Amino acid sequence: MKPAPRQNHLAAIHMAQKALGLSAEDASALKLHVTGQASSATMTALQRKQYLAHLAGLQERAALARGEKPAYTPKRDPRHRSLDDADDERWQKARALWHALAGAGVVRVDTDAALTAYVKGKIKVDAWRFLNSYQVNQVIEMLKQWCVRCGVEVQP
Repeated sequence: MKPAPRQNHLAAIHMAQKALGLSAEDASALKLHVTGQASSATMTALQRKQYLAHLAGLQERAALARGEKPAYTPKRDPRHRSLDDADDERWQKARALWHALAGAGVVRVDTDAALTAYVKGKIKVDAWRFLNSYQVNQVIEMLKQWCVRCGVEVQP
């Protein structure tokens, strides 16, 4: 009989925390920060996967800091972007446009959360990573047009 995915997740979380040398208190605080849950047992499957991905990233950075090759590097489908993805040039472009609008006083709050709320209001999608390419380009074009209307200069 195959172990349940929940049990696999919990075991993987335990092993990753041990490999990182996290104390119970540190692990609990990290879980709370990443998922909003202090215990792995109360997490949903999606939260467990999110936490495991975070732990994998920590393990990868720790190995690189020691000059070692990471044992595991999480691979992500490029269609699934996240706000933490510094390589997403289109998110960076949207942030730059938002920052320019804020610098001109058109936008009062210059944060990623405010930009995400704007995107949610216009496109009706909860997070940037759920946007398809057409929607991403649509957001960037809306921000560019807003800059033109308000006379905000944007660096090409």
